[in-house]
Parts: sequence; structure tokens; C-alpha cells
Amino acid sequence: MEEKILSILGELLKGQEELRSDVTALKDGQEELRSDVAALIVGQATLRSEVTQIKLTLEHKTNVKIQALFDAREVQKDVNQQIFAELDEIKGKIDRLQIETAHVRVAK
Repeated sequence: MEEKILSILGELLKGQEELRSDVTALKDGQEELRSDVAALIVGQATLRSEVTQIKLTLEHKTNVKIQALFDAREVQKDVNQQIFAELDEIKGKIDRLQIETAHVRVAK
């Protein structure tokens, strides 16, 4: 009977040691997970910072290009107005020349 009790105690001790070993392995795994999560958090913060920087750079470049296009459009608008004004002058001169030419023909 005593042997049976010692055998059961031995099995209990063995089970307890296995349980301790498993708990230690779980603790180690949990620490690794904590470390990995911390690394992910740092990586995510870095990515967020990089994305923000890229966004700001793109916004700046886009704004510069849009401003350049707007300025070019304004310059072209001014040039077009000058061309239309000169065309009106040319039309007026052509009209006067046609009238003078018509008078010269009538006079002949």
C-alpha cells in the first residue's frame, strides 16, 4: 500500500514538473508575443509617420503644380485678350481699306 501511495505521489510530482515546464514555456511565449507586439507598435508608428510625410510632400507638390497651371492659365488669358484686341484693330483697318477701295473703284 505504501508503494502504491509512493507511486501515485511520484506520478503527481512528475505531472507537477511537466505542468511547471509547460507554464514556463507559456510565459516565455507570452514574453515573445509582448516583444513582437511592441515591435509592431513601433513599426506602425514609423509607418504612420512616413505616410504623413509622404502625404505632406504630395500635397505640397500638387499645390505647386496647380498654382503653376493656374498662373499659366492667367497668362494665356491675358495673351488671348491681347490677340483679340489686335484682331479687332486689324478688322477695323480691313473695313476701312475695303471702304477706301470701294470709293476708289466708284471713282474710276
